[in-house]
Amino acid sequence: MSSPSRALLLDAGFASLPFLDVLRQHGYRTAVCGSKTQDPGHRFADDSSPVNYGDVQQVIDLCREWGISALLPGVTDVSYLAGSRVAEQLGFSGFDTPDVADTLFQKDQFRQWAQANHFPVPAAVQQLSESNELSLPLIVKPVDAYSGLGITHISEREQLAVAFLAAQQASRSGEALIEQFINGTLHSHSAFIRNGEIVCEFYVDEFCTVYPWQVNSSSLTTQLSRTLQDRVSDCLATLTSQLGLCDGLLHTQFMTDGNDFWLIELTRRCPGDLYSRLISLSTGVPYSSHFVAPFINIDDHFDQRRPVRQRFIARHTVSVAEATRFAGFHFAALPAKILDVIPLKLPGDALEAAPRDRAGLVFAECDSLTRLAQLTPHLNQYLNPPMQQERKS
Repeated sequence: MSSPSRALLLDAGFASLPFLDVLRQHGYRTAVCGSKTQDPGHRFADDSSPVNYGDVQQVIDLCREWGISALLPGVTDVSYLAGSRVAEQLGFSGFDTPDVADTLFQKDQFRQWAQANHFPVPAAVQQLSESNELSLPLIVKPVDAYSGLGITHISEREQLAVAFLAAQQASRSGEALIEQFINGTLHSHSAFIRNGEIVCEFYVDEFCTVYPWQVNSSSLTTQLSRTLQDRVSDCLATLTSQLGLCDGLLHTQFMTDGNDFWLIELTRRCPGDLYSRLISLSTGVPYSSHFVAPFINIDDHFDQRRPVRQRFIARHTVSVAEATRFAGFHFAALPAKILDVIPLKLPGDALEAAPRDRAGLVFAECDSLTRLAQLTPHLNQYLNPPMQQERKS
């Protein structure tokens, strides 16, 4: 009897665990790699390696050693960018070419490409000397960091030099971007592409209530008009065509003032903090299965382009504004039913301030659309661990 094919996941973090389940459903032996050996994927996968998945040559060597037949990114940009380079060398499916991936993932490259091709993005420059071209307020950010690390809001030009240095220090490449601050609401558009077309898409309202540049609460949209959804969808369908994106997920964060919209960040890896579960609970669509399909050459089927909301689900990432020791969750009386609590800390563990850490995830179900719209932006008031000073009082 022949042994099952082996698939390697370039991420062992908790938010990538659903992909291991999908791979097993399709008969694969699962493998993960990642230098954080405490990550749960190292225990859940059939095989694991401490290889740094950002090291392309090490991943290539591991694929050859293990006879890997399918390669998948996790929920980090590095996992996709490294994976695209490995896929180019070894012929794995599901990844864009490295040049296309770099255009989407690197904020400076994407701003340049988008401006040249007339896509709606905030005005931006890459040098302090060019910043006078932009009017205050401004946002200074690394070109390649994640979770809002290294981002500063600038209201006075005297703050720029310090903010620019902080952004460079948070960047893997040492590069930063200065862009026009957009005053509006934050949303995501998550779309599955097949044969160059968007075949299924979701819109999510996103809120940053602990750290101003990291999403911690979200739900399927209750805010966006159908007209605006259509415009965003048309824009990203054009982008998909112009870049020649391969089958897979295109996940976009954008901002809107209710009339206009601006593309903020685009990625082809799965968003983190179990975004996949938010979509699946809300609509019944197997988001993780659709994400995995192109990487293992599985044909899948989509019933609706914009699946109908079936349940009123909110997702909340439990985090803190100040570092503390985790002692457990403290849930105030919540006008919703708690469905899932996924702890990421043990009592006594150090819990760093957001955006560098999280205590866990909570999924809750409301009884109406109105309640969902009212509750989601304020989940932090109900679902948070107590701070040390609160426990001492």
